[in-house]
Amino acid sequence: MKRLTALLILSQGVVLTTANAQVSVGAAPRGDATTVASRIIKYNFPACKRVSSAVRRRDGSIRATCDGTDYLVSTIYSAKEGKMMEVALNCTAAKQLLNIAC
Repeated sequence: MKRLTALLILSQGVVLTTANAQVSVGAAPRGDATTVASRIIKYNFPACKRVSSAVRRRDGSIRATCDGTDYLVSTIYSAKEGKMMEVALNCTAAKQLLNIAC
């Protein structure tokens, strides 16, 4: 798992503020990469119509493309909720805001 320090604002209304804390980022859930990515991206980004490609990376995350936009699909531990949350991050935003290359 990677450790990040960041502010994440997810489209489903969840805000993870981690200015003085660390967020644990883990692998995407098990299963077919396209099926998993499609479910998570569409939940986080409802405008997504079709996932055209999805590849599971060595760290277990998934890089997927939906309607021409690249996403990183993974899990993030929410200390507030005490559980792992499934998230899709737009790759452009992930690089600019979190310095995560997809």
